[in-house]
Amino acid sequence: MPFLSHAGVSLRYDRVGAGPAVLFIHGWASNRTVWERQVQVLRDRHTVLTVDLRGHGESSHPRTGYSLDALAGDLEHLVHGLGVPRLAVVGWSMGGLLAQELARRMGERVSALGLVSTTAGGFSDANKPLAQPGRAAEMKAALAADFRGFVRDLAVSVFKEGAASPLLPWLVSQMQKTPPHAAAACFETMLAADLRPRLKKLKVPTAVLHGRHDALTPLAGAELLAKEIPGARLTVFEASGHAPHLEEPEAFNAALAALLGP
Repeated sequence: MPFLSHAGVSLRYDRVGAGPAVLFIHGWASNRTVWERQVQVLRDRHTVLTVDLRGHGESSHPRTGYSLDALAGDLEHLVHGLGVPRLAVVGWSMGGLLAQELARRMGERVSALGLVSTTAGGFSDANKPLAQPGRAAEMKAALAADFRGFVRDLAVSVFKEGAASPLLPWLVSQMQKTPPHAAAACFETMLAADLRPRLKKLKVPTAVLHGRHDALTPLAGAELLAKEIPGARLTVFEASGHAPHLEEPEAFNAALAALLGP
């Protein structure tokens, strides 16, 4: 059960396979297990790294330190600590924000970037759903009042099939393991993030991978990423909501393979 310590935090990670490295970063209130369908396919030709972000899964759950800079710093330290000279980075939802920040920090050491059902932030803009009067405050209040109930309701919106998705009970159980204080702090971090001014400076092969029916991060956010990141290509999954890597794993893995190469 491998751990790596950084700034007083123990990060739980897995490293399997051999070949060019790829790091997978999970989304808000989830953990590294969301990538199992990708790990099993890629481990034959890649070194696959998955990690629980601080406050999530089996990593430490400190009371503070959930800024974008701190979370990305953990990941950068993990990469250095494992002696990985170069790697692809794939991030889902909140993990996509971290993937963008990590690519900025690591420069040419990042060989490819996969942005899954994510945006570049800017949630305070008037045209964003969370900018509607009181919407963000309502969500933060609901999260604080009943975290388990909040997660249960939110998880329904992850899948195109909603409550009928066979994956829903499993995802809810994983998300409810996250300590409420960590989830609340990371929610604040997502609301504050705005990486749009940096997009044109990302000089790395990029795949933007998004579900057509994503109710949490609308397709417009993915279209902006594909437009602003030089050379980025957008793939839309017609039978997916917010989690194409879970809902359409075969199609998703094929798109990912096109990015990562043989």
